[in-house]
Amino acid sequence: MSCHQKTIKTYDDSASDLAEYFKGIGPRVSDIEIAIDLVDSDLPIRAVEIGCGDGRDATEIIKRVSWYQGFDPSAEMLKIAKQTVPNGSFIKADALSFDYPHNLDVVFAFASLLHVSKADLTNVFRKVHKTLKPKGIFYISLKESSHYTKAIKRDAFGERLFYFYNSSIIKELAKGFKSIHEDHQKIGKTDWFTIALEKN
Repeated sequence: MSCHQKTIKTYDDSASDLAEYFKGIGPRVSDIEIAIDLVDSDLPIRAVEIGCGDGRDATEIIKRVSWYQGFDPSAEMLKIAKQTVPNGSFIKADALSFDYPHNLDVVFAFASLLHVSKADLTNVFRKVHKTLKPKGIFYISLKESSHYTKAIKRDAFGERLFYFYNSSIIKELAKGFKSIHEDHQKIGKTDWFTIALEKN
């Protein structure tokens, strides 16, 4: 079993425990509002969420957009999302296999692309660039490190593979985008950053 498959298995096997843990953290309301405010449109907003997990952010995104689609590679996390957010639309896919619809205003990727390698992330940027309207927003949160690296984390939930990035690496990979917002935080012992990319 590959590291990627083990990561998905961890999310499947520990879905209810992870959902309970995420509930303690709560949805990312301020980040969602920042992303929506950055969308240069008065028209109804169309949004996709990469790695929607148990739907904790979907509840807040749906309140602020006219159309929403969330996807995740973990079937068990999606079951919880469908129960938690019955008015949400969720499908099983990953960032590379998902069939992105056209003319999106915003794509969210909260702590999901941290499971994606640099080579694959380049392809994700290409796909998202194609799906967004001009000036559309790609809003991303990732674990931060001074250099690109990967680590396998083993804890009570299981084994997961993480990739660490920084804003310079993301700007380099994100062809056809420009950075219009950045934020850096330390949560527990982990450095995180969020970056909003606008399609050129």
